[in-house]
Amino acid sequence: MNTTPYRLSVVMIVKNEAKNLAISLPALTGLADEIVVLDSGSTDNSRQIVEKFGGKWFVNTDWQGFGRQRQIAQSYATGDWILALDADEEITDELRYSILAVIKQKPENTVYGLKRLDFIFGCQIDNAHWGVKAYWRLYPKSFGFNNLTVHESLDVAGAKTVKLSGFLHHHTAPDPLFLLEKRLSYAQAWAIENAQKGKTSNLFKVISNPIWQFIRQYFLDGRFLQGEYGLIYSIIFSQYTFNKYLLLWQYNHQKGHQS
Repeated sequence: MNTTPYRLSVVMIVKNEAKNLAISLPALTGLADEIVVLDSGSTDNSRQIVEKFGGKWFVNTDWQGFGRQRQIAQSYATGDWILALDADEEITDELRYSILAVIKQKPENTVYGLKRLDFIFGCQIDNAHWGVKAYWRLYPKSFGFNNLTVHESLDVAGAKTVKLSGFLHHHTAPDPLFLLEKRLSYAQAWAIENAQKGKTSNLFKVISNPIWQFIRQYFLDGRFLQGEYGLIYSIIFSQYTFNKYLLLWQYNHQKGHQS
C-alpha cells in the first residue's frame, strides 16, 4: 500500500473499455492514491466500473488525437507522481513493488520505463527475455506527453531514464476482428497525420516496409519463440505497416489531383 508522503495518480484515456477496465483496475488497489479516467464517448458501462474502484471520471469528446487527450487527462491529476496506463494494461505484482519503491522518493528529474508483454486472444506473444520494449510511463508530474495523433510518447528530453523490474501485461486484443479493426484505425490516423506533415509514400515503401516489419517482429523481436500466436501477430503487424503506407500513398495522390 502507498504510505509515502508523495501521491501517485494513475491516468487513463478510454472509450468503451469496460472489459479491459475490469482486469486493469483491480491491480491498482492499494497502489494508486487517485485514478483519473478521461473518456472520449463510451456507450458501455466503463464509467460504472471506474467509479466502483474509486476512480474519477471526466469526459472530452473533442478528439484531437491520443497525445492531446493524454495531456488533458493529466491536467486533472493531483498527484506528485503520474502513472500513465492504457485500459488494457495490467500491472503484475513484481512491477507493483518496483513502483512502490520509486514513489517513496521525491519526484525530480527521473522517468521510469515499464516493460510490457503483449497478449492476443489470451496468449502471450512476447518473450520476457528477448526484445521486450520499455515505455516511459512513471514520471514526476512536471513531465508530459507530446502532441502526436497516434503512437504518442512521453517527452523525456533532459530526463534520466530507468527501467523498472517487473512487467505490464498488455491485453491488446481479445479476438482477431478487434485487433484488425484497431490496427486499421491506427493506420488511418498515422497516414492522415503524416500526410498533413508533408510526408510521402510510394509503391516501393508500400511493398518493402511490411516485409521488413515482419522480419523485425518475427525474428529480431523473438516472436518465433512464441509459436503460432507469435506468427499471427507478426503477420498482422506487417499488414498494419502495409495499410499505413498504402493510405499515405493514397492521400498523396489525392492531394496531387487537387493541386
